[in-house]
Amino acid sequence: MDESVFDISESIKTLKTARDILQQEYQKTDFHKKREENPDTFVPSNPEDEEIYKLLTAIHQIDVFIKKFQDKQFEMLKQQEGQ
Repeated sequence: MDESVFDISESIKTLKTARDILQQEYQKTDFHKKREENPDTFVPSNPEDEEIYKLLTAIHQIDVFIKKFQDKQFEMLKQQEGQ
């Protein structure tokens, strides 16, 4: 299935919206607040922080997919210019 530049742009927008939602949820956590208060110190993890690490992993994975789609979009635009 061929994706259009428009389809990829829509996917990027959707992923960015999802990332923003997850980022907002992360910023509400005590873990984030502790890190903000002491950015240069190590915040020890607690067993309760497992969900926070899952959240951070999800945010990171979304960033990976956004980059992948942006690279694909760039290549498609480059090909269109060459035609």
